[in-house]
Amino acid sequence: MKTGKNATLQFNDSLNNPKGNRKETLYFCFATMTGIFLRLAYVLRIPYYVNQHDAGDFTSGHIGYICYLLEHGGKLPDFNPTTVWSFYHPPLHHYLAAFFAKINVLCGADLEQALESVQLLTAFYGVCILLVSYLLLKKFNLSGFALLLPYTLLCVHPSLIMLSGSINNDGLCLLLTLLTAYSAILWYEKPVLKRICILALLFAATMLTKMSGLLLAPAAGCLFLIKLLQNKKEWKSMLMQFLAFGLLCIPLSLSFSIRNLILWHVNPFFTLSLGDYMYTGNDLAERIFLLQKEQFASPFVIYNVTLDNMLAVDRNIIVYLLKTSLFGDKFFLSADSPYIGIAWGLHAVNLLLILIAFPCMLAVLVKTAASVIKERNLTFHIKELFLFFLYGCSMGSFFMFCFKYPNACSQDFRYINLTLFINMIFLGVFLQYTDKSRPIGKILKSTLVILSSLFTVFTVILFLNCSRI
Repeated sequence: MKTGKNATLQFNDSLNNPKGNRKETLYFCFATMTGIFLRLAYVLRIPYYVNQHDAGDFTSGHIGYICYLLEHGGKLPDFNPTTVWSFYHPPLHHYLAAFFAKINVLCGADLEQALESVQLLTAFYGVCILLVSYLLLKKFNLSGFALLLPYTLLCVHPSLIMLSGSINNDGLCLLLTLLTAYSAILWYEKPVLKRICILALLFAATMLTKMSGLLLAPAAGCLFLIKLLQNKKEWKSMLMQFLAFGLLCIPLSLSFSIRNLILWHVNPFFTLSLGDYMYTGNDLAERIFLLQKEQFASPFVIYNVTLDNMLAVDRNIIVYLLKTSLFGDKFFLSADSPYIGIAWGLHAVNLLLILIAFPCMLAVLVKTAASVIKERNLTFHIKELFLFFLYGCSMGSFFMFCFKYPNACSQDFRYINLTLFINMIFLGVFLQYTDKSRPIGKILKSTLVILSSLFTVFTVILFLNCSRI
């Protein structure tokens, strides 16, 4: 891939530029090192079985999946994968994790130590996510404050720090999704066979990690169609590229699903149903608009635990999203913890940042739409429209999922963590074209500096001092 090469070239260009760019490069290095430090500190302190999603044990869940591949020399299960928790997921991440664990076993580690080491692999995913996000930000010609503020927030965002220690397939899926989006933009800028083949392989790898990678398909399809319409005279060349994409991508991305369909008649989009476990109810008004004081009794997700079930108190999707966007659904502090105030403070700062960033994204959307209508030309706004479409697909799919499976865990922010990156990119775009010499520009910049500083400080305090993040 050219991603690493592109990052190196942009880094070297910044080093060779004087004054402002050199400061930008130094700040980029500082923010990146802070992000790496927080991720390593997290994975070194938190055991591989703590704060996980669907981790299971040695025989089921994502841990069991990795152990199975490790013990059977990489052979896929010879039974219906839907009969064992989490074995129905595509296997790419689990193969990589099993291979990484095997290396540690060969070096003398026992099984527990080998599984613990898998968190170093997922931390590597987390660092790569930061670097790819930087490349995406640069693709929108951002510089200075408009580049560094969004990037800093991504470096210290709690959900991404916790993702670095998650041994399920979420981290690799997000990394490959971002790489696929970046690759799609590169192909659009220069539509050659080599680039579309790279795009096809990345897309396939995403779907071999998690079936939710399919959400990239509508946005990529629109990108293909627009480029075809723009290059009508070269339609044969375009169609040959699309054919190459299909021949590479479709068989690879669907290979695991087709295997399960042929052998065990498993629906390619099989999702485990939890029944009434963590049930939220399915009333539209209640799950979108109803706010109750019980939901704000804790900065963390609240459940009503009974003898045979665990019902969600946080039935409101938006409230649940806000809580899990910072702490997931596994992080709990006691009510008398000295850090509970910091957790509430982080929530307050996060909410204020959202109330700024989301309208900024909408403003960019309105401006982009107005420009397209006025110019009657999509050419100069394809990147923005591509990400907006991807954002819409992610959010639309998420809400459909929440109401199809009315369980608390379906509302988790981890299912839409891609939208965080899109929102940060458009916050940067808005800041790039805001006149900072005007009073409103100065106020906006000062406010964001204060909020991002508080966000960083609160995150560092919590993640370096709390034992059950």
